[in-house]
Amino acid sequence: MEEDRTQDEVLRYARDLGIEPNWGRWGDDDERGTLNLITPETILRASSTVSSGQVFNLGRTLDMNAPPYYPQSLDRAVKHEMVTSWSSNAGGDIQAASDQIHIQCHGLDNTHMDALCHIGLGGFGYNGRIFREMVNDIGASSCDMLAASPVVTRGVLLDVPRLRGVSHIEAGEPITESDLRSADIDFRPGDALIIRTGRALAGVEHRTAEDKYGRLTGLHPEAMRLVAELQPSLLGMDGSADNFPAVPGHRLPIHVLSLVMLGIHLLHNLKLEDLATDLADKGRTDFMLIAAPLPLPGGTGSPLAPVAII
Repeated sequence: MEEDRTQDEVLRYARDLGIEPNWGRWGDDDERGTLNLITPETILRASSTVSSGQVFNLGRTLDMNAPPYYPQSLDRAVKHEMVTSWSSNAGGDIQAASDQIHIQCHGLDNTHMDALCHIGLGGFGYNGRIFREMVNDIGASSCDMLAASPVVTRGVLLDVPRLRGVSHIEAGEPITESDLRSADIDFRPGDALIIRTGRALAGVEHRTAEDKYGRLTGLHPEAMRLVAELQPSLLGMDGSADNFPAVPGHRLPIHVLSLVMLGIHLLHNLKLEDLATDLADKGRTDFMLIAAPLPLPGGTGSPLAPVAII
């Protein structure tokens, strides 16, 4: 999309789909978007879902061989280095093992949260901000990870493969509005909508240097109509939320509709198989979700190790 369009031209993309953007809903200075829907009552409702005390790690194991999403920065998406395996700053007869890690905050492998400043459309970001004023080469000045304070809310799993009676959705096949509307879930504004595609079972994604996205299941843009109606605080998937190959006419429609239009923070590359199996065995869909991004000033995203408790 070209930059420097008018606000009306940018907003028309959502409105043509029947989606009313949330610009101005929580004031012109708002930086939290639908996280504003999480109230003390929402958190208490989340805690009431805990009955067994089981804990599920929803973060994928960091892969030191994963290709970089931004190759101009790193040769791998994750770089782990030892600083010392013996000597210590304490001196004397003290040994210390210390390390450091460099993780790209976006991409198709690392579990992470997108800040609202991550994406712009036509020169505009969330809430009508000028995108060039939101982010520069130093970092973000608004809608960064500090604005996305630690999230505790009720999560609701929408398991699309189980709805279709299959183990997984084939890589690159979009999830439709009909798929989402066929689910019988108890969802309330402020809950987190977590969607399983069965990515872990879908096989090779066929990514190459020329096609860094390959084939990956995500949402069809029209599915965002129901997402907007549900009013989730977060939208999370076991993929990147967008479908690849992309729907003709737009490259990242789910990112644009979520981050720019609706102010919904995205959780990417979640590990959902164990949680989905356990919830299905118990005949339920809800759980308590804890998602704590790094308090990174100026950050457009953050690595994440979300936790589900049931």
